[in-house]
Amino acid sequence: MKATSDSAVLKTLGERLARIRLERNLTQTELADQAGVSKRTVERLEGGGATQLSSVIRVCRALGLLDTP
Repeated sequence: MKATSDSAVLKTLGERLARIRLERNLTQTELADQAGVSKRTVERLEGGGATQLSSVIRVCRALGLLDTP
C-alpha cells in the first residue's frame, strides 16, 4: 500500500476546511477572528501549507468540527 505524502494530506485537509468555511458563509478573515489566528494562517492552511497543529485545532474548533462525534 502506498503512503500518502504529507503535502497531499495537507492539500486535502485545506480543501475540506475551505469548503466547510464557505458552507458556513464565512470569509477567511471572519474565520481567523473566530479562531484567534491570523488571516494568513487560514490562507496557508487552506492552501495546503504547513502550520502549527494548535492553529489547525483552533480553526477546527471555530468551524464546530470538534463538537461532532
